[in-house]
Amino acid sequence: MTLPTPPSEPSTDDGLCVPVSLGSTRLIWLNQPKRRNALSPDLRGALKDLLQQAMQDDTVRAIVICGVQGNFSAGGDLSTMKGISSVAGRERMNDAADLMRVMVQGPKPIVAAVEGWCVGAGMSLAAACDIVVAAPGAKFSLPFGKLGLIPDLGSLHTLTARIGMGRTKWLAFTRRTIDAQIAMTWGAVEDIAEEGATLAHALALAEEIAAGAPLTISYTKQLLARLPMGFDEYLAAERDTQAILYTSEDFDEGIDSFFEKRPAVFHGK
Repeated sequence: MTLPTPPSEPSTDDGLCVPVSLGSTRLIWLNQPKRRNALSPDLRGALKDLLQQAMQDDTVRAIVICGVQGNFSAGGDLSTMKGISSVAGRERMNDAADLMRVMVQGPKPIVAAVEGWCVGAGMSLAAACDIVVAAPGAKFSLPFGKLGLIPDLGSLHTLTARIGMGRTKWLAFTRRTIDAQIAMTWGAVEDIAEEGATLAHALALAEEIAAGAPLTISYTKQLLARLPMGFDEYLAAERDTQAILYTSEDFDEGIDSFFEKRPAVFHGK
């Protein structure tokens, strides 16, 4: 696979996130290298807009998020927080919540390609992705306590779903840093790539995902986003979803390809 060239350093806010179309995969670069891809309000807004576009684009079946220059994200941009008022803080968190809803509740799978620092809000961002691929040297932490803040961008919800209550408390309370191997053992990371191959690994995984039935992947993601729910409530949601999929062209294609012993070609219809 020929990897796309990372974007140049942005001269305006328009370049803080850079999309690249790679067949049925949409790659989005976090592009604020001087701040190790810190998640400023402008960068978060740009990321939300690009993710919404990708979620609504019928040609896109999987999304990969990657940071430039060897770091995923060093967390929130502290230069934009000093002296912030309670009213402005609420608006800031409302904007962040909008981004998280797109990521967690949107219909298309998101793969994070994590190198270097993935800390604070950066770790929150990765936890909101569906699959995390990490470099061997990636570092993860939730050091919000050093600033007198709680972990945000939904991480007390999404990370607890990944690694459990006790380990989330350990990270939040101790503010310690863990490496990629521990993160994978705990469930914060799904794959560790070979050194220097993190983006290639993530893109290959996205291609593999994109070859599946789009409606199946979309409904599976959205059902999982509704957990936890009561078992009877879940079974009702499962029933309603499967009833819709039984009538889809993709289900017909899946059945036909099985009996004809050939690879299925899905169109998301």
